[in-house]
Amino acid sequence: MMDRINSLSDDIICQILSFLPFNKATSTSVLSKRWRYLFAFRPDLRFDDHELGGGPSFIDFVDRILTVSGNFPIRKISIKCCKSIDTGHITRWMVDVLKHGVLDLDIEIISNDDVVLVPLEIFTCKTLVVLKLSNGFDAMIPDYVSLPSLRTLSLSSIYFYNSDCCVLGKLLSACPALEELTIRGESWQCIEFCRNVSSSTLKKLTITPSFRFHYDFWDMAFDTPSLTYLEYSDLVQKHYPFVNLEALVEAKLDLDLFGGGNPTNLIKGLRNVEVLEFSSGDTSQTFYDFHEAIPVFSKLLRLSITVDNRHYHWRALPILLKKSPNLQTLVIKGPLYADIYEREYGLSCPVRVLKITEYGRTIGELEQMKRLLEKLPCLELVKVRAYAINDKEKSRITNDLLMVPRQSNCKIKIKFCENTN
Repeated sequence: MMDRINSLSDDIICQILSFLPFNKATSTSVLSKRWRYLFAFRPDLRFDDHELGGGPSFIDFVDRILTVSGNFPIRKISIKCCKSIDTGHITRWMVDVLKHGVLDLDIEIISNDDVVLVPLEIFTCKTLVVLKLSNGFDAMIPDYVSLPSLRTLSLSSIYFYNSDCCVLGKLLSACPALEELTIRGESWQCIEFCRNVSSSTLKKLTITPSFRFHYDFWDMAFDTPSLTYLEYSDLVQKHYPFVNLEALVEAKLDLDLFGGGNPTNLIKGLRNVEVLEFSSGDTSQTFYDFHEAIPVFSKLLRLSITVDNRHYHWRALPILLKKSPNLQTLVIKGPLYADIYEREYGLSCPVRVLKITEYGRTIGELEQMKRLLEKLPCLELVKVRAYAINDKEKSRITNDLLMVPRQSNCKIKIKFCENTN
């Protein structure tokens, strides 16, 4: 078999090796002198110092592969460094791979040592389609920044030194083809500018800071007329002076009013969503506190709320249901703590499917279930994910739920999971 493979041309062998995971492909280098670097002639390269060994040996390995590749086009390169190495090498590698016309560059630094400086060449690369930089980077956006081919940009915990402009706005204006933007951790500058997310091409946006209780509260604007997906986790900022989310289909929110900001315009801007998820009880509280800003969600089909503590406030739910005339599915992620609704509000709405993800064994939860089914007269299906410690508990929960008064066409489906408590 080996003789047959050896009879193949280098091009064909390289093509075969390109289908293997990179760490598996590198193991073929010990077969013979001919095979020593064949694995390197592939359109995607992945270097992980955890798998390949850190320190000088890792640096030497990456240097040799990039040198051997010569002018061979590299479509994608990923570098992950978990161990301490001279950060100058990483900066140099970033410059080197640009010479190969790389399309997809993904570098992650997991270290508490010196930060890596992002070379200015990165911000003027004409070929980059995907750029992902994670942890341990410092950067300065030059005035001449231009990334004409970039479609995906992901920044995680990067510090920007610019003090004369809004970095985010400057970056986005230099990316005329950008479709996906991810900002994680404190990837902001520390100068007070309006965080201006402005892009006519952006379709997917994720903003999830790592420190929820950051002391800065600025203005934030969303001028994204083509955006269809928004995942936004943050302290509510001072103001949202401009919000254009006309094409938004799905929004996943985790908002906290700790800083006393004003989300009025942001809430109003969500009016066209079809799928809406509150990822925390704080988000529900935020919407209740600013319930006068809640628009009519005429397109909303699915609403998910997360119940994450025993003091969860359900007061926002009835308001949201009243404002959602075409809602089809309601998902409650978490146990049915406390009162499920305020008596001054009715829950009557066209919801047909109700999903409960954590149903336990308490009488209180059963009472909440009864109230829900009473106030949702159009229900056709109730899906319950329940916890039980034995068959007797399963039987009791099943009998209790099946006895809950409901419309004749409403079915209850129960799935039992192991109790992890």
